[in-house]
Amino acid sequence: PKPEWKQAADIENTIATSLDMATGLERAEMLANLEGRNIFDEHPIGPFGTVENPYIVESLFDERIVGCPCDGETEASRTETRAMNEVKWFTVHSGQECRCPACKQVFKLQKVAGEGYNF
Repeated sequence: PKPEWKQAADIENTIATSLDMATGLERAEMLANLEGRNIFDEHPIGPFGTVENPYIVESLFDERIVGCPCDGETEASRTETRAMNEVKWFTVHSGQECRCPACKQVFKLQKVAGEGYNF
């Protein structure tokens, strides 16, 4: 059988929109936004880490790279747009607490048992 395409009758005289051309996750995100939903988790995971209660980072290894969004916690991030949206990356090592250089959030690595990640 011949395939039947569901196209507009006057498709040659129209310009495709971003939604018309989007596929995959980009299209899912656009459709969710039209419904007023956000399909991506953009909020920090857990409470702000302090010296008394550091944020625990789990790892199979003795170190792990961590990204901290530092949203508006420093003077530079309140005045510079570039600093407001920049993730600060650093390495947390086993046995020592690590502070984010920008917002001073405290992270601590906790080793977990296992031989490898289960993706």
